[in-house]
Amino acid sequence: MTGMGDTDRGVVLRVLDANANRCAEGLRVVEEIARFSMEDGALTGRLKDARHRVRRSVAALAGGGLAHRDSAGDVGSGSATASELARGSLSGVARANFARAEEALRVLEEFGKLIDEDGSRAFKSLRFELYTIERSFFAETVSAARVPRPPFLYAVLDRSVVDRDDVASVAATLVSAGVGMIQYRSKLAAAAEKRRDVVAILEAARGTSIPVIVNDDVELAGETGADGVHVGGKDMPPGEARSIVGPGRIVGVSVTSLDELARAPLDEIDYLGIGPVFPSPTKPEAASLGLDFVRSVRSRTALPLVAIGGIAAENALDAIDAGADGIAAVSALLVGDVGKNCFTLKKIIATRLR
Repeated sequence: MTGMGDTDRGVVLRVLDANANRCAEGLRVVEEIARFSMEDGALTGRLKDARHRVRRSVAALAGGGLAHRDSAGDVGSGSATASELARGSLSGVARANFARAEEALRVLEEFGKLIDEDGSRAFKSLRFELYTIERSFFAETVSAARVPRPPFLYAVLDRSVVDRDDVASVAATLVSAGVGMIQYRSKLAAAAEKRRDVVAILEAARGTSIPVIVNDDVELAGETGADGVHVGGKDMPPGEARSIVGPGRIVGVSVTSLDELARAPLDEIDYLGIGPVFPSPTKPEAASLGLDFVRSVRSRTALPLVAIGGIAAENALDAIDAGADGIAAVSALLVGDVGKNCFTLKKIIATRLR
């Protein structure tokens, strides 16, 4: 802990100790449900192993945490939110305690970096493993996400266009209008705000077959249980992204050239986002590739293609006729009357139902 005094060191050790306990307690609660309610020995064993690994990892990173424990003086020990006090079912108990453990692992990862960056990676690995265990735990309620039947409307809920207070209402309008997919995109919002946004969109789409995709932020997609993730050609490899979001989830990849298409691991991808096809108001710096690019990509792969960039009512059919299975729209959907915009674009692409 270079550059840290004894006081700061004590704070970090207290944080590590408190969150190791928080994580282990959450895992123990879920472990008991897996053991006594589900009677699943394998799942119980995985949870028990994860719990012990948390303890071992913290001990290896900062074995002196116990000496700095001050439960009586912890200003947060007596606080509780209404949601913490309400549990309606065993499933609710399990979900709350998975979230508790996962949040604690994120804290362990971040504060662990102050001691040993390499050692803190164990907590990141455990966190991703816990996402996988959680998906197994609730496997009976999780169905595989699917790219819609073409042609479909792919709504990009871009926070550069939608204000933070309007995310939930815009998502609800997109869902009620019957878009085929929704992608959440935010480049500048803080992590907590992005998580809130994605949860609101997932809630709006609950009970429908509309997949909710997170742009770029694979960890956010995994944490929130989104239906998939969309990554750029220079971002996280699709196989690694899938290992985080889990099986049965959608992985899309952006392709902006035929060279990128040639390098893309097509067997690990569910769809390709191609473009910008036309000049885009949300990405004015990007050169448009045109309809010939869509045709060229179509001739090289049978994967679903989503055309993006400058898509509007007057050119949507051109993109579909060039070979796109879906059209992704940002400004053409989100600027003005969102419901009316959806209706207009859906009516246009319906003329190309296959």
